[in-house]
Amino acid sequence: MNKSNLALPDSVSSQQDVSSLLLEVKTYARWLAHSSILHRVSTRKKAPSPPVLSPAATELLHHAEASKPLTSRTLEGLVSELELIRRSASSVTITLAAPATADIKASLVGWCRQNISSTILVTFQFNSTLLGGMVVRYGSHIFDWSFRRQILAARNSFPEVLRRV
Repeated sequence: MNKSNLALPDSVSSQQDVSSLLLEVKTYARWLAHSSILHRVSTRKKAPSPPVLSPAATELLHHAEASKPLTSRTLEGLVSELELIRRSASSVTITLAAPATADIKASLVGWCRQNISSTILVTFQFNSTLLGGMVVRYGSHIFDWSFRRQILAARNSFPEVLRRV
């Protein structure tokens, strides 16, 4: 399996986010190719304005531009890497007791990318019956750190605790 050395922004966490980012980069690549052709033939026609990009796409393009200038070939390579990530990146599902805020998502995705894989994709779900904590699914492994599981595991000791109150 080929490995990508592309650093995804932490705001791009799921396979759906990668697909959206891929679409934006392809749109930008078409615009750049069109603009460069208009510039080369030096027509008096004004070049169209660049497409509006999300902050994640802007960050990714700035990061790509830092190493070499953005050209059609550079963008083709970026598209290829994003497609490779979308096809072959490992993924983890994190279920929380409430919908995750953007800060929590970025924090958890950043941790996963530092400690597991730089291209791991993280999908977030929520289930209020967890009462707190989280459940993490990675491949065939399930790690349950929910309050519900801890309460159910200690249910035999509740009568003892209540007698002491």
